[in-house]
Amino acid sequence: MALTYIDDLFMLQVRLFRLAQVRWNKNPKECEAIFNKYDINSYIETCYEEYHVQGDDANFDDIENYLTNKGWTLCRQKMNVSKYDYTMQLLAAMASINLARQQKISKTKAFFKFMKSQTGEMLFDESTDMWMNGPDYIADEYRREMLGKRKHRSTT
Repeated sequence: MALTYIDDLFMLQVRLFRLAQVRWNKNPKECEAIFNKYDINSYIETCYEEYHVQGDDANFDDIENYLTNKGWTLCRQKMNVSKYDYTMQLLAAMASINLARQQKISKTKAFFKFMKSQTGEMLFDESTDMWMNGPDYIADEYRREMLGKRKHRSTT
């Protein structure tokens, strides 16, 4: 089934909104405020004919140029999506190695335990900024989480 113009436009707006969140390291509420203030969705609609044949990265660069021309400046440093993902993955791996050594378990087992934890979820949640901390801090947060769970289980 082919997408209608409205559906295709919406999908484009969603992809560019998500790209804005990742590139600007903003939570959905912060991104929404920027999109509303500068009427970015209307701008995307205006540029649809060009945007629907280009890649999202090129479209996003155009949106940033549009925002710059409107006087907007990004307060936080932008990070390439792949660098951002790589940073989080590296931190998860390093924290898991640290935990595997301390718990005397395999790195794989430590990694899967870590990824199922609240701390692991927080690391990959852009709004927490946990990825800005080092692997030792992340491993310590995980240990505190597990200690809290053990204490809770022993009191119930």
